Amino acid sequence: MDDISPLPYVEIGKLLGLLAYLEDAEGKVDIYMIPDDIEIEADELISLLRLAQELGYVEVKEGDVSITSLGKEIVFGDENKRKILFKESIKKLPIFKKIINLLVKATDNSIYKDDLLEMLQEEMTDEEAEETLKSIIELGRYAELIGYNPEDKEIYLDKLEEI
Repeated sequence: MDDISPLPYVEIGKLLGLLAYLEDAEGKVDIYMIPDDIEIEADELISLLRLAQELGYVEVKEGDVSITSLGKEIVFGDENKRKILFKESIKKLPIFKKIINLLVKATDNSIYKDDLLEMLQEEMTDEEAEETLKSIIELGRYAELIGYNPEDKEIYLDKLEEI
């Protein structure tokens, strides 16, 4: 699993909330105003912004955060539209490309959570791997790209025909 970087753990609701906040603020905000305006810790804001930027939903430039046209589509879309856009966005991330490829090739299109964690630990620190795995499950489930069975502790492709 080479060429992958850690993903910060981000709750979908907070990501959507950040985008809605930016849109309400006419699309552009000084980055230093955000923590007070939406009552968020700086560390969590950095994770949210990093992911939102990787997904193409925001641009960060010279201390300002601006929502992109794709970010606006997410804000104004209904739940189904959001999930479709989100799925297309995360499928472009190198880590999701690798995981989808891994799952497509795997028996029953699934892998044990612990096995995936071990693979991630080969590429990053244990802490980063655990956070990345949580993020993969959270983001993948929201997008209906991957599923997670907590009883069997398996991660699987949600809808193989749509990959």
